[in-house]
Amino acid sequence: MAPWTAQDVSRARSVPLLKVLIHVCDYLKEDHTYTTTAPSSGGRRFHVNCLKRDFRLILTGEKWLDELVDRYAGNRGGGGSIDLVMHLIGINFVQAVRVCLEAAE
Repeated sequence: MAPWTAQDVSRARSVPLLKVLIHVCDYLKEDHTYTTTAPSSGGRRFHVNCLKRDFRLILTGEKWLDELVDRYAGNRGGGGSIDLVMHLIGINFVQAVRVCLEAAE
């Protein structure tokens, strides 16, 4: 039996990305000078430090992209809070669900 129900995973995925960043990061600052090529997308850029590692993230709805990862490398972006936590902290899916559920509280 899996440690999380489908409902738990769905709830973890639905935690807003910004809420997860606030929960897990040591440093978080929005780049208010950032302008996107598609203003209607609502994309926002954040400079983040998590566990002594720097990230430059663009958040657009439930999607995220780490601009500091080479554009031809894998794991540059994803969708949802679970993927973001796995990227930032380097933990597995089961652990990331727990972190997202903690952030939701």
